[in-house]
Amino acid sequence: MHNTNNNTNQPEKKSDTFFKFLKHAFFLLLILQIAPSVLSNLKKAIADSVSPKTNIGCLAINGVMADASFLEKQLQKFAKDDNIKGVIIKVNSPGGFPGTGQSIFNEIKRCKEKKPVVITIENLCASAAYYSAAAASHIVANPSAMVGSIGVLCELPNVKDLLNSWKISVNHVQSGEYKTTGSPVKEITQQELDYLQDISDNAYQQFIKDVAAARDLNPEEQKIWGNGKIFTGTQALELKLVDTIGSFYDGVAHMKQLLNIDEDEEIKLIRPKKPTSLMTMLGASDDDDRYQASLSNSAANFIHQTYQKVLQLQQQATPTIH
Repeated sequence: MHNTNNNTNQPEKKSDTFFKFLKHAFFLLLILQIAPSVLSNLKKAIADSVSPKTNIGCLAINGVMADASFLEKQLQKFAKDDNIKGVIIKVNSPGGFPGTGQSIFNEIKRCKEKKPVVITIENLCASAAYYSAAAASHIVANPSAMVGSIGVLCELPNVKDLLNSWKISVNHVQSGEYKTTGSPVKEITQQELDYLQDISDNAYQQFIKDVAAARDLNPEEQKIWGNGKIFTGTQALELKLVDTIGSFYDGVAHMKQLLNIDEDEEIKLIRPKKPTSLMTMLGASDDDDRYQASLSNSAANFIHQTYQKVLQLQQQATPTIH
């Protein structure tokens, strides 16, 4: 009489095969997502150990400036990181809100107390963008770049006559005498114009004061360098709004001088990291520290929950013998 084990030679059920495939596929995709980054970082680490480089933080100011938070955070991180020896910022901006320019100006100023900050201007550095740049240790501009436009502008479009031609009227219910100042559907009064001019003048004087102090300019000569005009890089050099004429790589070369590094020595530009597609799916953003870890808590929870769900589905699909 022979004892036979029914489980030993029993063919594997199709449902078991499917769920095994699903689990293996999931972890394979996860490995493929993470592996390139790990290998790339390993390769860089080996290269840096064989041929050490000086690390320089690299940032950019592009387009209209309306939010300083990202640049402020990155400048703070670079300032605190002892492995970052300096910061270089490439500017291509027409300006933006005065408060944004002032905030970045102050953050560059604080960063400069710990390590040099170099600004490079390729095409345009005007208004609030120049406000920010003025705080740097050194400014490099292409000879034909547009630099300056030091001033404050408040535009007040008015469509009252257009609405009248269409027999459209707008009524205001307001609390506060100046609440509707600048409304495009009403005539502005002289009193309101004087009020707005006072605000503009106050912001302008802050602009002039900060630029003059940072660039060692005479505030009494603001009608020459701070009259709202825009200048070429060459003209800006004559007015001491920039320090040297050149490109981004001339800015890098000057950074080496500030750090007393041999001109033949290599440097490594450290740019803010972007989250992987997996971390973006899990909610990480460009200014979110979670993506800097190999796996964040969110990623670990996501993987655990998914794996448990696969096991649960597998158990439901597998017949139970009582």
